[in-house]
Amino acid sequence: MTAMRTDGAAQATVSIVTVTWNHRREIDPYLDALQRTCTESAHNLEIIVVDNASSDGTAAYIRGRDPAVDVVENPVNSGFAEGTNIGLRRGRGDHLMLLNPDALLNAKALDGMIAFLREHPKVGAVGCALMHEDGKVQISAYPPMDAKSYLLNQSLIYPMIEKVRKYLLRAMGPAKKAQGCGYLMGACVIVPRRVFEEVGGMEPSYFMYCEDADWGARIRAAGWKVVYLPYLTMTHGQKGSSRRAPEFTFRRLYRSVVHYANRNLKGAARRRLLAVMRVDMRVRLPIYALLGLISPSKRQRYAERRESVRKLIRIASTGDPDLFDDPLPR
Repeated sequence: MTAMRTDGAAQATVSIVTVTWNHRREIDPYLDALQRTCTESAHNLEIIVVDNASSDGTAAYIRGRDPAVDVVENPVNSGFAEGTNIGLRRGRGDHLMLLNPDALLNAKALDGMIAFLREHPKVGAVGCALMHEDGKVQISAYPPMDAKSYLLNQSLIYPMIEKVRKYLLRAMGPAKKAQGCGYLMGACVIVPRRVFEEVGGMEPSYFMYCEDADWGARIRAAGWKVVYLPYLTMTHGQKGSSRRAPEFTFRRLYRSVVHYANRNLKGAARRRLLAVMRVDMRVRLPIYALLGLISPSKRQRYAERRESVRKLIRIASTGDPDLFDDPLPR
């Protein structure tokens, strides 16, 4: 039933690490794509799935469907970063790959990224273009995070900017050359083992969001390059666990921004980022209030969002991302 290779696992070229949380209903396309890739790729693959205490039987389902997959059951939901680290430490490959459970790997993209790393020994992390299911490109490579980057990628105006970017990408067509960047979306990143051994894994104090930005900053600080390959593509459904708890993930995103600022920025750069976040959140308050009046059926949703924004304003003002407790969703 499975097409996954088990031959040569001890000398696996690529260890693929995926973190799951209640993905039982969405995991089949991911597994199907891995089966095809294992058959078609020039490399031996080791598949490691770290399940973050799912309550829907995700771990048992994967283990039963594909015994070749190394399933690690984390007894607690320790977040994406620490779940990833568990898998990275377990991996035995020459290259270590982060892959989301809603990403559909293919041999061309995988082999192309590995070939690029082998040809460019100063590159410490590489990723390919991630595509929506309708074939439209996602934004998955970013500049280093700072106040300007926040405006373009996390602020209230981000959706409009993203539409403009995607329109330009469609109009101009995919780029043909590798592009340096600050960091890559954690949905698809490959690092050589020597980079992991030097830099370490993701910072576990991030529960979710910005851990990829932090990792990219540390990789670059160690003298390695982070590179995006737009001419290699992979489908990424973006149906991850974040959609199941929108308020929790909204708060966690911006708490992580503050945590990133504290860890990676100093002086005026840190103050600018926190100031921009405060302004952004204050602008959101009347907008969400108005939306609640316009859409009575969504009034409760927007009331919850306003409460989240008020908390985030205080977090950005104090610089303390742990100012409020934030119980994990079930």
